[in-house]
Amino acid sequence: MKMTIYDVARVAGVGIGTVSRVLNRSPSVSEETRRRVLEAMEKLSFQPDHVARALSRGRTQAIGVLVPFFTRYFFVEVLRGIETATATNDYFLIIYNVEKKEEYITHLDALAGVDGLLVVSLNPRILRRVYLEQPPFPVVFVDTYARGFSCIEVDHRGGFHSATGHLLGLGHKRIALLDRPEDPPFRTPARDRLAGYRQALREQGVAVCDEYAVMAKYSREGGRDAMDALLSLSEPPTAVVAASDLQAIGAMDAAQERGLRVPEDLAVVGYHDIELAEYIGLTSVRLPTLEMGRRAVDVLVEAIEGRSQHPVRLRMPTELITRRTCGASLGPITSEARSTGEGAEDTGRPT
Repeated sequence: MKMTIYDVARVAGVGIGTVSRVLNRSPSVSEETRRRVLEAMEKLSFQPDHVARALSRGRTQAIGVLVPFFTRYFFVEVLRGIETATATNDYFLIIYNVEKKEEYITHLDALAGVDGLLVVSLNPRILRRVYLEQPPFPVVFVDTYARGFSCIEVDHRGGFHSATGHLLGLGHKRIALLDRPEDPPFRTPARDRLAGYRQALREQGVAVCDEYAVMAKYSREGGRDAMDALLSLSEPPTAVVAASDLQAIGAMDAAQERGLRVPEDLAVVGYHDIELAEYIGLTSVRLPTLEMGRRAVDVLVEAIEGRSQHPVRLRMPTELITRRTCGASLGPITSEARSTGEGAEDTGRPT
């Protein structure tokens, strides 16, 4: 049976991105890791046929990926979609984890030998600073808008419009919003979510209360602390929509600590729809993470292979999955169904 890059990664105890970097002679791999990968290739009699094909085509068959916060659910799922698509397209990944602005600049400055680049949830302005003119390879931005580049975005505005509108439909008037602050150098879609939240309130004639829209840490503890402060108000909210499932779970903790019942006393809606959400019955806005990764690779490969000459902009709809924590279960509601034409048009504009 023919060995693959996945077999090499398993035997060497590394990720497929590391194997790809070894195959492409990347200087970012330590000598010890390089030795282990080469030994695994020899042990498995691995023949990297793609290298010969790449040389004949004048390409490396390598795609670079810049992604922040490797461990966060959203980014892990997007990477899963990217990995699936690159495998079927006969490309390999070189993944760069970015947590600081300096790392973003360093990775961009050091990129070499890739046929194209995927940039996930990172500020496009930094790319323009490194490449004063057009980058030497096609670039696709994921979950970020960048003028002049192909972009695969989430309809964050529509997602929060759906969640808030659903709570309004259940009779709630005092609805809080928990979001998270922007982490430089990352461009978060917080403004889009806030716009969707406010739009749903205005459409139902409900006054927007700035006191109910708060920023919290991206964690269960952050959600609990923020919800505790909201429940201390003279007129506390009866419902909350959070920008992550972890924050939503923290909000439920805060309610429980005060002896409040969910959803009878506090309706809760999360965001992302992680596996735990279904287990605990959390209503959540599901994001198209896997599909975003797959579509991003498809768009990038078309540009690399010359089949597309113009930037592509795709806005992926979200899906509200209703469970017990909101007090009703109506099945999935897509952001396309909730958003007005004006709201959908505004989603994803640069901030």
